[in-house]
Amino acid sequence: MNYKDILTEGDGYVILKDIIPHTLLDTFYSKVDVLHPVRASSNDKTYAEKGDILNLPDIAVWWSQLVMNWPEVEYIHHVIYPIIKECIPKAHWYASDTVFIEPHSKWVNPHVDTPHRFDTWNKDKRLLGIQCIVPLFDLDMHNGATGLVPKSQLKDFPIDMCYKGYYNGYFNRNFIQPTITKGSVLLYNCRLLHSSMPNPTDSKRPAILFNYIHGDIIDELRTMDNIWGSNGK
Repeated sequence: MNYKDILTEGDGYVILKDIIPHTLLDTFYSKVDVLHPVRASSNDKTYAEKGDILNLPDIAVWWSQLVMNWPEVEYIHHVIYPIIKECIPKAHWYASDTVFIEPHSKWVNPHVDTPHRFDTWNKDKRLLGIQCIVPLFDLDMHNGATGLVPKSQLKDFPIDMCYKGYYNGYFNRNFIQPTITKGSVLLYNCRLLHSSMPNPTDSKRPAILFNYIHGDIIDELRTMDNIWGSNGK
C-alpha cells in the first residue's frame, strides 16, 4: 500500500522514522519558554481559551500560539510536505502549533481533527486533512503518546458526541499507543479517532502539530474556523 491507501483504507496512520534532525528539535525546544497557552483543558475536561485559561484550576493539556513562522517548523514542513502532497495533491499547510501534556495529566478526550470536527465534512470520507505530530522527545505509552484507533477513519464520529464522551468506551477497547521516537513523524487521517493520553511522568510532553487541508475546502473552512484560519498558508 502507498501512504494514501494506508491513510484512507488501511490503519489510517503512518510513522515516518528518523527524518528530522535531533539538533533542530533541540533548538526548537530551547525556545519554547516564549510559547503561551491560547487553548487549554483541565483534567475534568473544562475547556478555555486565551484569558479564560487563567481560571482553569488544573491544566492538563494546552496548545500554543501558531509557530508556522519559526525556522525549525518551516524546515520540518519542507521535509514532510512532499509526502503530504503524494496523499493530497492540493494540500495546504493550514496550521502548526505546539501541544504540551502537563506532568501527571489524566486527560483523555477521543475526537477527530479539522476539518472533520465541522458538520460540513464530518461524514465526508474523502482524504481532506492530514495531521502530523512531531515529538521533541521519544513518545511512548509511559509519557502520554497519542492514542489511535486503527481503521476508525472508516467510521463516523460526530464531534458533539465526541466531546460528550459517547465514544470513550469504544476508544478504550480499541486504541493503541504507537511509540514515536525523537526525529520521527506520525501522520494520520484527520477522520481517525484519537486522543492525547495520560502523562504520569514528572515532565511535560511537548510536540509540534501540523495540519494539512485539501485546497478544495480551504476557503470555506477559513470562514468557519476563527482560531486557525487567519494564520493558515
